Amino acid sequence: MATVQDDAGFYAPLQYQQLWLWLGLVLLLLVACWYGWILWPVRKASPKTPASLHGGSQDLETLRAGCLSAIDALEREVDAGRRPGRDAHQRLSLLVREFAGAATGLPATSMTLEELRRNGLDQFAGGIAVIYPNEFAPVATQSVRDSAKTARQVVQAWS
Repeated sequence: MATVQDDAGFYAPLQYQQLWLWLGLVLLLLVACWYGWILWPVRKASPKTPASLHGGSQDLETLRAGCLSAIDALEREVDAGRRPGRDAHQRLSLLVREFAGAATGLPATSMTLEELRRNGLDQFAGGIAVIYPNEFAPVATQSVRDSAKTARQVVQAWS
């Protein structure tokens, strides 16, 4: 009987080449940079005043006139039966918020009433609060005409 003799000895584990270590680290760094870029918090723009946004107080009058014109057009759509009441109330709120956002540089379209008040927009928040119930209630508590009147008052009172 023949015996097989294993005289090959002990082999240490194979070592990875350093190239793979560095490639892995570079890949991790690239992925981390990519996530950092994608998930970076919203960059804060410098605060803008109405003058820097629109070239002066005359442009505030242009904004006001445009918003009032849009409110009038919306009211005509409702009177003609082309837009339902709830949709009209939501659009009125958006028009007034867009006006305030353009006039102040604040993100008024996405701010709560409390945030609006904290930023010194009390009268504006009061006007939006009057329109709110009509946007979300199953049955509007006031007509689109009344809400449009409120929206006009808020826009005209803006200084």
